[in-house]
Amino acid sequence: MQYTFSQKCKKIFSIALPSGANSLLDTLNLLVGWYFISQISKQHIIALGVSLNYIMILFAITAVFFIGTSSQVARYFGAHDFKSIKEVMGTNLLSSLFLSIPVCVVFFLCIDMYFDWMGKGVDLESRALGREYLHLVLLGVPALMAKTICVAGLSALGDTKRIMYVKIFTTTFNVILNVVLIAGCDFGIFHIPALGIAGAGLSNLIITIVEFVLLLFAIALSDIKLKIALVFRTLYLKRMLAVGIPAGIERFLSIFSLILIQKFVSSYGGDTLAGFQIGTKVEAFILMPGFGFQVAAMALVGQSLGRKRLSLAYDFLKTLLFVASLVMGILGILICIFGFELSGIFSTESKVLEYSFYYILAVGLSQVPLIWVFCLDGALRGGGATKLSLLLNSASIWLVRILPMYLCVHFGLSVMLLFVIIFAETYLRAVLFGLMFKYKIWEKFISRF
Repeated sequence: MQYTFSQKCKKIFSIALPSGANSLLDTLNLLVGWYFISQISKQHIIALGVSLNYIMILFAITAVFFIGTSSQVARYFGAHDFKSIKEVMGTNLLSSLFLSIPVCVVFFLCIDMYFDWMGKGVDLESRALGREYLHLVLLGVPALMAKTICVAGLSALGDTKRIMYVKIFTTTFNVILNVVLIAGCDFGIFHIPALGIAGAGLSNLIITIVEFVLLLFAIALSDIKLKIALVFRTLYLKRMLAVGIPAGIERFLSIFSLILIQKFVSSYGGDTLAGFQIGTKVEAFILMPGFGFQVAAMALVGQSLGRKRLSLAYDFLKTLLFVASLVMGILGILICIFGFELSGIFSTESKVLEYSFYYILAVGLSQVPLIWVFCLDGALRGGGATKLSLLLNSASIWLVRILPMYLCVHFGLSVMLLFVIIFAETYLRAVLFGLMFKYKIWEKFISRF
């Protein structure tokens, strides 16, 4: 079957739009908790911020399960091998629940070591509040990892709408829980005391469990081809780890590089750091469609390979790159034009706004190459070529971004050079990814299921 341009666009947007909306809802979920906690005290803000950075490490682990599951499900869906899909889902679901136990234990044991590593910036009160929050949130690790399997399976089929409907409900529920649990509420008959940061942790725990249960029901009670057979097949676990572990390592290195970049920027002073953080907040909102296009690339390439139609994968990628470049290019120009106004939502200090605008200019003018990286990286993941993805991203980020930034900071060069490095490295990485596909080098790394 040959797809027309409009048919390809319809398939792309049917996956990308709900997936982008899911990313936006995740961000809103985070901001809701931040808002209510920020009203209590500075120590509460520090505790929540430091604790969330600790939890971010978990996403390197969930990436193993997400990529390892979605690449297999997409491939088998394209091949119409629905029996294998059920067994992959069952194997990976059981594996995630089993492996979540040691993960949970390790994260609990390392809480104090993490706070010690953070240094004097986290005072004793903030540490106590952070422990209180983490002791509740970490109880949801099994549900979080199991939920990841459900999301990966639905995304691989391109059924991101079902995820979006669940996310809309849980986001609404999360707002209610935050109001009731953090600030307290008097219902007349009974009274719920203000739990503060413990309320935020409890809300997070409840939402994680509810989201997993709803996704499980959405899969079990629907007529979609994604079902779960509670069997364990060592073959599928090995394939998940083979594809997923490089993706997990890449995610961890990316998270750590972001922490380092923030550390580099902070060496130029508080105004520079504040401007950088505001700029990243502004950029975060236009990145939502980018994440959606990445999921679309992963699903469509995986399904095409499952049908043994590599040419169809290339066809979808060409259309995807054209459409995504158009959308993200326009969004990039818009944030450049309105950079000062958007930054002004978060601050009124002229120096802070100036640094924020320079960062926005750097990322806004590099949105097109960035979306090429997103889409082609998604294609590699859909094909199970995560080792190549790890090599390209890590080499570019650490050698072309982190190393030059370190040298700039070490020799006391202008902070503007950091923004130039971000701009230039994005273009270079896009070229590297493009060459892998132009000369079909990536085909040698495709996993054979």
